[in-house]
Amino acid sequence: MRILATSDLHGNLEGLDPKGADVVVIAGDIAPLRGFDPWNIDLQRQWINTRFREWTSAHPDVRFVVIPGNHDFFPIARKRFRGIRGFDWKYGFSPNVHFLVDKGVEIDGVKFYGTPWVPIISWSWAFEADPAALKRRFSKIPADLDVLVTHSPPHIPECDVDFSLQTGAGPFGSPELANAIAAKRPRFVFCGHIHTGRHGGVDFESSRVCNVSRLDERYEVAYEPTLVEI
Repeated sequence: MRILATSDLHGNLEGLDPKGADVVVIAGDIAPLRGFDPWNIDLQRQWINTRFREWTSAHPDVRFVVIPGNHDFFPIARKRFRGIRGFDWKYGFSPNVHFLVDKGVEIDGVKFYGTPWVPIISWSWAFEADPAALKRRFSKIPADLDVLVTHSPPHIPECDVDFSLQTGAGPFGSPELANAIAAKRPRFVFCGHIHTGRHGGVDFESSRVCNVSRLDERYEVAYEPTLVEI
């Protein structure tokens, strides 16, 4: 199986070509976000239902494994804006998309699991959690995984995967996630969130951890997707 992994598209699909891959992994921050109000988040939902659906549907022989990130409010909009009338918060993906929020899928014998949670930034973003909640969330990651897809990078000491190398800031990763990876030992971990964290992959315990963010901190395309074979 040929897996093409990327993350942090923020609505930018230009030049992103899934051809030649069996599975495309997208590790969160899929959709554009221009504001936190219901009108802008409804535009995000509409982008998922139209532009993203059209793009994935154009590649029916490719399977997509997708998780949300902290910029992706469309999955939680109904709860976030409960009581506000006039919005239809329904969203949907093409049949070849597996949208994973703390759940897994097996494709041609390869086991995937996706989780979107990140350490607290300001309590204003989607899928933020405190350390205790992160520990609980990540405890659900099953053993015997081939591919773990997370939005947050793990915090691995003396590793730049969760540092913004463009701004010199960090670390921003999750120690709880690192502990879960060490315990569960998936073959590959694909993450994003910190756009200019070290790309190219690092070995941690028995796992290969890859920051696969597509954009840099200026939200310009900076990195090609990562291709691996299982």
